Order: sequence, then structure tokens, then C-alpha cells
Amino acid sequence: MTSTVTVLRAPSANRVYASRSGDLAVAEARWVLGAHLGRSIDVHEHTVGGMDALRIEGADLGEGTALQLLGSLSSTLGVLESVPEAPGQAGPLLRPVELPVTLRHPDDLETVLKYPGKTNEQFTALLVNLACALSTRRSSLADGSLTLLDPLCGRGTTVNRALRLGLSPLGAEIDRKDVEAYRAFLSTWLRTHRYKHTVTEGRLTLRGRQLGTRIDAELAPDKQTQREGRGQRLTVYGCDTRELPHLLPARSVDAIVGDLPYGIQHAGRSSAGWQRSPLDFLTEAAPGWRSLLRDGGGMALAINRRTLSHAEARAALAGAGLRVISADGAFRHRVDQSIDRDVLLAVPHDHPQADQLAAVGTDERTS
Repeated sequence: MTSTVTVLRAPSANRVYASRSGDLAVAEARWVLGAHLGRSIDVHEHTVGGMDALRIEGADLGEGTALQLLGSLSSTLGVLESVPEAPGQAGPLLRPVELPVTLRHPDDLETVLKYPGKTNEQFTALLVNLACALSTRRSSLADGSLTLLDPLCGRGTTVNRALRLGLSPLGAEIDRKDVEAYRAFLSTWLRTHRYKHTVTEGRLTLRGRQLGTRIDAELAPDKQTQREGRGQRLTVYGCDTRELPHLLPARSVDAIVGDLPYGIQHAGRSSAGWQRSPLDFLTEAAPGWRSLLRDGGGMALAINRRTLSHAEARAALAGAGLRVISADGAFRHRVDQSIDRDVLLAVPHDHPQADQLAAVGTDERTS
């Protein structure tokens, strides 16, 4: 099978994000494909008939996971493979490739809920893909057994993406209004799509102290899926993220995805009130997140460089036993006048594949 493919990129609904989406798509593909396939992959921007695309070399479509990975990239619209040039033909042709289904539920699970400050869905998918790729249990994406946590889940953008991937995610959110808004949305969505489901809400307590509310959901698209035990679960803890180590087993999470408080429009919330320093927040929260992450786990965190520098965030994570393996500015892009966003990819210091992962994330043409 061909080892060179062209990935047509879907347009972004967000105009500002679209201006840097090519660079972000290249970085995502290099990390995700390289981690899963175990080797560096050459990826660069390309155009086909005026359409934005990626040209990827080294992702052999004969490998069982390659097509699934290509289809799951956050900006993939379609995949074309090169057909060898025939006698008398002006040049090689591109043939559409049928992609396997990677998302289990309709896209309105991610797109229909709108609110101020909501993270772009393409960017959320990128974060999820990156964090899962860093885990030594990355192949567990296929059967849905990989455990993903968003410790700052807001109104559920990340956990909804994880549900569409077939996972049974965990989330935590201190804002009671956000937790209730998410419960109401999910319940309505499941009823509208006639899923077999239960959604329960109860008090979340710890040693007799009430922290907030807890949302538990079980869902399956039909009775057969439910009977066969192929349904999914979801839990959202309505509490301060720093309480999570007391609520979840140590070393039980494969991937952590977080969009950190930006400290401008969005403040960090603590039990003592609103806390506006993203650095203080990360310094306090990171040790707990590390305690939940398996030694072979991965983390993808979005930061605002205007309020938290890459160096500061890297130092805070190092103090918690986490190693940042992405370069400063590797995923940098502007969101608006006050948010200059970047992504830090981190793994535990004793991650068995840390060096290999750091290597596949580099551009082999410049390394």
C-alpha cells in the first residue's frame, strides 16, 4: 500500500483559529501518527486544487491503525492516496480512501451547546488526540477502555468529544451552574436522540463534608448495544479539581486534558474564592493530577501565554513530577486580543516512552 497520503483539511468555523489551523494540523499529525506508529512521520502543508491539505509520508495505509488515525485527526475532511502513474498519464492520480468510522455519536453532541468562552471543537479534538497518543495504552482507544479525565471540564466540551470516541470519561468542575447546565444538556440530548440511558445527580461528599454535586450517566444508542455491555459511562464531579486525588484511585487515569484558567476573562476558582493567578493554580493542582496519572500516561494542557509563560508552566509541572516534551510555541496560536494560546504536552518523569515520544514530535526535516 502507498506510504504517501493527502489529507484534505476541513475548514474551521472560527476565523481566527483557521489562520493557524494548518500549522496546528501539521503538529497534531506528527505527534499522533508518530506516537501510534512508533516512528517519525513527515508531514507538511499542501494544496490540492486550491483546497488546504496535508501531505503525509510514512503512514502506510496497509497498517491497520493508520486509516483510523488519519480519520480521527481534528481537521480531517477526507483522505486521498496516490495512484502510481500509468503510461501516457500526465502525472499521478489521487484516489479517495474510505475511512473507518471513529466517532460513535452525532456531531451535535459537541456543537449544539453554545456559551461564552466555549473552546473551539476542533481544538478540543486536537487536545484529546494528543493526550491519548502520549499514553502507553493509546491502543485502548479502539475498544474504549482508555481512561480520560478533564479536571476543568466546564460545560463538557472535552468529555463530549471523549464520548464520541467511545470512551467513558471523567470530568470535574467547581462551578455549580456549569455542572447543572451540562446535566440538563446531556439529559435533553440523550432523550432527543432516543438513547437508552440513565442520568443521576447526587450529593458529592468527602469524609462528611459536602463538596458539591456528582453527575453519573450511562448511555447506549440502542438496546442491543446496551445488552452486549458496549454502553458508555460518564462521571462529572462538581468540586474543586484539587479534591480529585481524594475521590479517584491513584494511577488510574491514562490521559488528562485541560484548558487552564486564563486569568483574564476566566479566573481560577478555589475553595477560598476566585484565584486569578494561573501559575499559582497550576502549581497547586499539578501534583494531584500527577498522582492520578498512570506512569505511562499523557497530558495535554492549553495555556494563555499572556498570563502564564511556557517556562513557568514547564517549571510548575516539573515540580509535580511531569516532563514537558513539546517545544515552546509548538502549538501557539492567537484566540483573541487577550489570549495567546499554546499547548504543553507532558508525561510523568518515569514514562517508559518519554524520549521516543519527544523525538516523534520533532520535524525530521530540521532535526
